[in-house]
Amino acid sequence: MVSRIRWLDISFKVLYNRRKVMTNPFMLPPEKKVEFHQIEVGYQFPPASINLEASRIALYLGAVGETSNLYQETSLVPPSAIAACAQAALAEKIVLLPGTIHISQELEFVGIARVCDTLTSRARVSRKQERGKMRLLNIDIEVLDRDSKTIMKGKSSFILPQSD
Repeated sequence: MVSRIRWLDISFKVLYNRRKVMTNPFMLPPEKKVEFHQIEVGYQFPPASINLEASRIALYLGAVGETSNLYQETSLVPPSAIAACAQAALAEKIVLLPGTIHISQELEFVGIARVCDTLTSRARVSRKQERGKMRLLNIDIEVLDRDSKTIMKGKSSFILPQSD
């Protein structure tokens, strides 16, 4: 489990760094983003459609240095790629100020996805707390397949700096 979390952490860093020089294929088209002060516990972000195109998954596998043929031979999508897509979709819907820290993530994978599947990512604010100049935000995430069956569920936690 620890190696999967480290792998996921590395993949987010690789995707984030690549985003600076190229369009990240996991990102959705820009939409109006919400800010911390606009959301309350229970707020549901608009659902995001995630298209698992072969080129996107190939890019992901290259970014994380995956050398096994397992995913190419079976057309399975790595669970960490699903998580990366869900996080990227969330990042397109919320303003994360400089200084924001992604402090934890708990994920459970209960299904599989294959290349060319279209998934739906849903996110909901489960905790919002302010302490001094820092703000804590927990967001529950669920990813569904085309039959509306859950394939991933979890929670991400962030510390956000106070806006100016």
